[in-house]
Amino acid sequence: MFDGVPEITCAGSPRQIGLDHGKAVRDRILSNIKTYAVFFEECAHIDWAESRRLASKHLPAIQAHAPHLVEEMRGIAEGAGVDFEDILALNVRSEISLTHSVEADGCTTLVQVRDDKVFIAQNWDWIAESGQSTVLMDIKPHDKPRIRMLAEAGIVGKFGMNSAGLSICMNAIKCTTVEYSKLPVHIAMRKVLECSSFGEAQSMLDTLGLASCVNLAVADRSGAAATIECTPAGNALIRLEDGTACHTNHLYAPDIPPTIRDTPSKNSFHRLERMRTLSKGQSPSFDSIRMWLSDEVGAPGSIDRRKPPGSVGTNRLETLATIIIDVKALAMQVSFGRPSLEPPVRTLLLD
Repeated sequence: MFDGVPEITCAGSPRQIGLDHGKAVRDRILSNIKTYAVFFEECAHIDWAESRRLASKHLPAIQAHAPHLVEEMRGIAEGAGVDFEDILALNVRSEISLTHSVEADGCTTLVQVRDDKVFIAQNWDWIAESGQSTVLMDIKPHDKPRIRMLAEAGIVGKFGMNSAGLSICMNAIKCTTVEYSKLPVHIAMRKVLECSSFGEAQSMLDTLGLASCVNLAVADRSGAAATIECTPAGNALIRLEDGTACHTNHLYAPDIPPTIRDTPSKNSFHRLERMRTLSKGQSPSFDSIRMWLSDEVGAPGSIDRRKPPGSVGTNRLETLATIIIDVKALAMQVSFGRPSLEPPVRTLLLD
């Protein structure tokens, strides 16, 4: 347990990994189901029964392209004593919540390859209730890289790193386009963490495609890195300039497919320019990046985000966690709450 968040190890076959997950954090999974049942109603006007029905439309694609993760989700459901459809709905929560509401703000990411260092980092901005469902995971599959990950209980993919030297962070993108034949966001994030290089991850994302819009920041220990704006109509790469790439919650790659239209809020543009200013020409380190992610200029919609007064739905976001990964060192720092408040920091390692 770190700062109230459980740390769990899940090892073995996909089913056993799921069982370990479900049994270890059953209460948090139940809490997460309640959180998203309320949140889907609030932001998308969709009840839990309809959420489960919508989630089931994604199952054929997940079964076709990630059958082991279907087996893992079935193990989570069994271990937690809930229906498989409940776990499936949690794992397509981006496709349900972010394609049915108007605007998004929250999550600032950074990728830096400078001075023989490779860093990837972000603030995770989301609804406060999700902070009660977080879990630090150490996943040890039989036939894939080991993964250290900050996740939401019951969800198989999130921010993290693997033993092959690959790391991932993400930015939510609001867009109404959905393609059920492609991978949901959190399934795709786990698939990235099963890859051994940036090139392998990029190829997988381009081949299988994403069911909804998201930006995935990906880096490997060789220094191959970029942010990839993923959409159901195709992906667009944003390469590093002067060793740095920043992203928030709007699409800005020049070659985004013309059929895709996102609906960002104004503070997404402010946070992007602010992070570019703070990181420009700077050498990355845990301390320097934590300082930039603590920035409060433009509050409440700043990089270090506060919940705006009177806000509802996806506008009531706040910074829940900060993730900073030294990709070469296979070291990930995690803290919970706003980084400007100087919360305790946990360093996770992959030996």
